[in-house]
Amino acid sequence: MRRLFLFSILLAAVLTIAQSYIVIHSEPFSEVYINGRYYGMVGISGQLTIPVDSTGRFIVTVRKTWYLPFEGEVVITSPGRVVVFATLKEAGTLRVFSNVYPVEVYSEGRYLGKVFKVQDVLSVPVGSRELTFKAEGYQEITMTVQVAPRRETTVNLLFRPKILEVNLVVSPQRFSPNGDWFEDQTTFYVYLSKPAQITVEVVDQRGQTVWRRQARGIEGTNRFVWDGKGVPDGTYTVRVRVTADDEVQEIEQYVIVDRSRYTYTKEIVLTTLIVIGILALILAF
Repeated sequence: MRRLFLFSILLAAVLTIAQSYIVIHSEPFSEVYINGRYYGMVGISGQLTIPVDSTGRFIVTVRKTWYLPFEGEVVITSPGRVVVFATLKEAGTLRVFSNVYPVEVYSEGRYLGKVFKVQDVLSVPVGSRELTFKAEGYQEITMTVQVAPRRETTVNLLFRPKILEVNLVVSPQRFSPNGDWFEDQTTFYVYLSKPAQITVEVVDQRGQTVWRRQARGIEGTNRFVWDGKGVPDGTYTVRVRVTADDEVQEIEQYVIVDRSRYTYTKEIVLTTLIVIGILALILAF
């Protein structure tokens, strides 16, 4: 029984020594989260020690009212103590009045967050700040705002809709849907300056539609893939019609289907894989 008791004490001591700890140094009474889970508050001494039961990567987040949140990554590979100096910068808050929501807010290229309604406020670095406001489908707004520490600053935004801009790129413009695993399909890249309804058609030389797709396009790049199946070789017209509210734009490009170009890419790939497999079996024995 005595040996068992001594063994238990020894085991507890080993486990204690093998324990990992994350030590946070930050503003007193700031809240600490690890991987999104709340672990406690930094004490009056400016320190909080958190035991960790496993190795791996940990995201440490420290928050306090009227300060910008701190976020950092800690990697623990063996038992011990990892010290994190979470320096918090003083902040003010920003309230956004806008004719549209949500609104994304940036400070000199740094993303601050998204405002979904007027009741939402964001923490913003103090001082004279150039803030950029973005709303999908609208022209972005940039203004200089004086942010006072521990005080609320208000901005009033009037977003104007973006003008509809459309572009079309066909790549590759000549493709060969012949099953050789090389350029067996083509992609229609449609750029939109704002969300809109897209209709893409492939039309043959007689004016007959041989392929058609419709989608709600997003701002930026939209992709449509055509495999060319069921149509003869030849030159086709790619027509894109874009509709956004009362704006309509159309744009065209051409695409060539040419199955005569056979590259033997499939055979080369398959042969290479077979050779690698055989070599692997030989080396295994």
